[in-house]
Amino acid sequence: MHTLISEFSREVLAAGAAVFQVGDTGDSAYVIESGCVEVLVGAAHAQQRVAVLAEGAMFGEVALLDRQARTATVRTLVPTTLVRIDRAHVEELLVRADPVIQYLLRLLLERFRSSSAKSELPPSLPPLSGHAAFAPPEDLHAAAVRTLSLAHDLSDAIDRDQLDLYYQPIVRLPDGTLAGYEALVRWRHPQLGVVQPDEFIPLAEKTGLVHRIGQWVLQRATTDWPVLRSTCAARAGERPFVSVNLSAPELCSPGIVEAVERCLQTTGMDAHELRIELTETVIISSVDRVSASIARLRAMGIGIALDDFGTGYAGLDYLQTLPFTTIKIDRAFVAHMHSSERSFQIIKSALALSQLLGISTVAEGIEDAATGTLLASMGCEYGQGYHYARPRPLHELLPG
Repeated sequence: MHTLISEFSREVLAAGAAVFQVGDTGDSAYVIESGCVEVLVGAAHAQQRVAVLAEGAMFGEVALLDRQARTATVRTLVPTTLVRIDRAHVEELLVRADPVIQYLLRLLLERFRSSSAKSELPPSLPPLSGHAAFAPPEDLHAAAVRTLSLAHDLSDAIDRDQLDLYYQPIVRLPDGTLAGYEALVRWRHPQLGVVQPDEFIPLAEKTGLVHRIGQWVLQRATTDWPVLRSTCAARAGERPFVSVNLSAPELCSPGIVEAVERCLQTTGMDAHELRIELTETVIISSVDRVSASIARLRAMGIGIALDDFGTGYAGLDYLQTLPFTTIKIDRAFVAHMHSSERSFQIIKSALALSQLLGISTVAEGIEDAATGTLLASMGCEYGQGYHYARPRPLHELLPG
């Protein structure tokens, strides 16, 4: 967001200058920082003033979304400074928005154009054509409907026993023995089938349900741990472990440490055999509160893993200031380490750094034996990926 704002440009115009004219391409909106402008409609030889806008006003905003030509002329009345907002900035923000927000914005825009085009334009100007082309496309409509449906049904998912916990094995790369698991939540929606966490966890965060889901995951993982632990290969001086992901709202909640502690006490799980995984996005959401929670969890003996290492911009700073015990090398680098010298060198540097800091390493997304062998030769301790096993429910992990 700060990057986008810093890229907004200022335009300083003399009195009587045209900001844009009827028929110009609508590719930007403007905010008046100082000065004032007049809005004119009608043909060039018979323009009528319909508005005078002063400091703080925005104009030209409809063009940011609908790509139609300008329907009015805007001209400065005095020397004026404008902040220009290009369509590219808004579209970048819109892409990041919830599908429902995208859909509603485009739907409202279409209705605005349909209802007001004829009434607001003078007789000398033809009504806008092609406004129907700006109706929300079918795929955006489907995405919005799906999002609304999931948000509505998510509150019942726990009560109706629709959540599952899958476990993906994490192996020791030097010998391929089983060291632990990562717990991954899935939602068995009765109509839509299996819904992946990257789709419903953001919804859970927005609705506040993420805390209930997080508690469910923690309770289930710690409850399942005695059975899971029995499948891990014993290694002198090394504890098996299960990793659980925490989102930003969970880690920032005041009672998160106490909640984890209760789960451990209830199930009798050793704190040293639990790992909490978090991404850089989780940390930067509220550094102070997240840092405090991490420190307390680590003091209990719980391992702390930095997930997706290498994809953010402050990972090295966090390794210096926070008590991480593990870094997980992102699959994006692992997938290209054979073909990209840059990916290879990033992994090599991460492994060397982790060894110096006494931090263990897990490589994600290993898809073939050659990748696992290469990573092991480079000093990577653990790995996970489809080459070893896909995430599976508990009953499929048991022998027999």
